[in-house]
Amino acid sequence: MVNYKNLTPFNLRHYPIVPLVGVGVLLVRDNSLLLVKRKFNPDAGYWSIPGGHLDLGESVQSAAEREGFEETGYKVKVTKLAGIIDKIIYDDTGKIEYHYVLINYFVEQTESDLNRLPIPDSDALDAKFVLFDELKNYKLTDSLIELLTQLKIGY
Repeated sequence: MVNYKNLTPFNLRHYPIVPLVGVGVLLVRDNSLLLVKRKFNPDAGYWSIPGGHLDLGESVQSAAEREGFEETGYKVKVTKLAGIIDKIIYDDTGKIEYHYVLINYFVEQTESDLNRLPIPDSDALDAKFVLFDELKNYKLTDSLIELLTQLKIGY
């Protein structure tokens, strides 16, 4: 039996007892995709789209817009669903170490200064726009590669 009083939010992510919901945003500008370099696991050190966890009581579209702003400083608005990805990572013993359902949206930037550089937050090591032709030169997360493959764009 799990003692929920001793679990922190971080512990719930690593070796979860239920799948978790994550959201991601695809912001495209001038044939480039906005990427962040992940600071924490899963996939620390890899590049991916901005995103994060769905909060209790929050709609997935609101979460996507919030995470887009939190991770890059850009105010964004969801335009359409990009795709849903299952991210299940097993450890060396076969136990589920991470399990996410990732709901990804295309977004557009809503602020007036479209030339301002992204500002990575405390969850990201870096943030920048990368030309679609150059994505193969980056260490991308498997889930982003899967999403880009499904969308048949830039990879």
